[in-house]
Amino acid sequence: MIKPKILRGLICIVMGMTLAGCAGNNEEDMYMHAAADSSMVPIKVELSWSPEEISVNDKVIFKAVISQDGEVVEDAKEVIFEIVDNAEPGKSTQLKGVSDGEGAYISERTFEQAGSYTVTSHVTARTQHSMPSKELTVQP
Repeated sequence: MIKPKILRGLICIVMGMTLAGCAGNNEEDMYMHAAADSSMVPIKVELSWSPEEISVNDKVIFKAVISQDGEVVEDAKEVIFEIVDNAEPGKSTQLKGVSDGEGAYISERTFEQAGSYTVTSHVTARTQHSMPSKELTVQP
């Protein structure tokens, strides 16, 4: 016959192991649920700005419209507009895109120098990343 102290100890060990098995890694579970809820259809980013023809000291509004499988994405994790002066490729300016509430992310900037620039929108949404680029010319 097993002594009562040993029996209690064994019961405690079995209960502890049972409870430990029930406690999962919640962070991993949340990631798996998020991944299961996201579509594998690639996100599409339409990069534009207005006005289309820009002169020095004009205020320019950059816009990124994000969609996935034909539907507008309004829950992007990050939208950044990177502007590189093609005359100084190692130097860039980054502007954070803010949701306009209608499915687009916008930011604005004024150009003080004429020249050729490359604009790249860095978009992270629904476990995907997209970086479309376009050339922009600022007239004197």
